[in-house]
Amino acid sequence: MNLHIITDNYYLLFLAGMSGALVVDMLKDNCIVLPKKVGDILNLGFIGSVIIGGFAGCVIDGSLLTAFMGGFMGKEVIENLVVKQNLDRRKDDNISDGRNA
Repeated sequence: MNLHIITDNYYLLFLAGMSGALVVDMLKDNCIVLPKKVGDILNLGFIGSVIIGGFAGCVIDGSLLTAFMGGFMGKEVIENLVVKQNLDRRKDDNISDGRNA
């Protein structure tokens, strides 16, 4: 296989994942949130989800449609995992403090 063809395919998959993430941001918020800095915190806005969607599109399957769907669902899956991990951590902290969860 030609290396040029392989890298072009990954670019297309990355773009398909990015566009899936962009579509879900537009559907969910009815707008695109631009990056901004609040104090010392940099909020990436839609750029963070587009990057996550692009990487999800590359690792899914090799098909443009599944790359798009991977980008579409990538941000939601990661957000749900982070929320679940934070809830589990709070529950463990409450149990170790002697409080009921």
